[in-house]
Amino acid sequence: MKKQRVVVLTEQDLSDIINKVLSSTGLSIKDIFGGGNKEDTSSTQIGTNSTQTKPGKFNNLDLNTTEGYKAYRDICQKFIDGKSSNLLGITGSMLADSAKKAYNNNKSYVPPELALAQLATEGGFSSDPKARPIRTKNPFNVGNTDSGSNIQHSSVQSGIDAYYSLIARNYLTGGKSVDDLINNFVNKNGQRYASGKQYEDSVKSIANKVNQMSQPIYASINKKIGLDIA
Repeated sequence: MKKQRVVVLTEQDLSDIINKVLSSTGLSIKDIFGGGNKEDTSSTQIGTNSTQTKPGKFNNLDLNTTEGYKAYRDICQKFIDGKSSNLLGITGSMLADSAKKAYNNNKSYVPPELALAQLATEGGFSSDPKARPIRTKNPFNVGNTDSGSNIQHSSVQSGIDAYYSLIARNYLTGGKSVDDLINNFVNKNGQRYASGKQYEDSVKSIANKVNQMSQPIYASINKKIGLDIA
């Protein structure tokens, strides 16, 4: 007969365990038993951080945890591995490092879906070595304007950092969500990120594809959270 163990839990221990399980669904004890009104949103916060970014349909990863950082990195790398060209040698770790830095500096989370969609739309995976984002080591074209003015970076990581910092400081702020941006990509001052009329359509389409592609990675984190407390 299998030996049984008796585990004694305090009320606080039980509350902590329930909260940990529910965190993967975006719910709280109050949502289940009453005493609070849950905001109507389709977002899921995994290993959640409290951010200034308004909830949307994309997941939030806690980049200050090992699991959250690895998931962000793996989502990015999975997308990158599917590209036929990567002249700048961009990796999932480079994007995850910038995302973590931007979050810790600005308390705004830049989802991998948004970053990858803009990276592809801006030409960061161009196969032409003379393309602006490639020759300037500025894969998101931050500061590369229609007038011909360019921002040259000394390293690709510097160019990536510039993007994440800009989005966290000026775009995903003041209650704006990723959903807001992909429908009207303007910053807190009403200035557009790009002048192209089809810009939002491209970003939205790619972001949704990345979101679908990344579901197994998000699901694996949810499963791990459940196993951790079993």
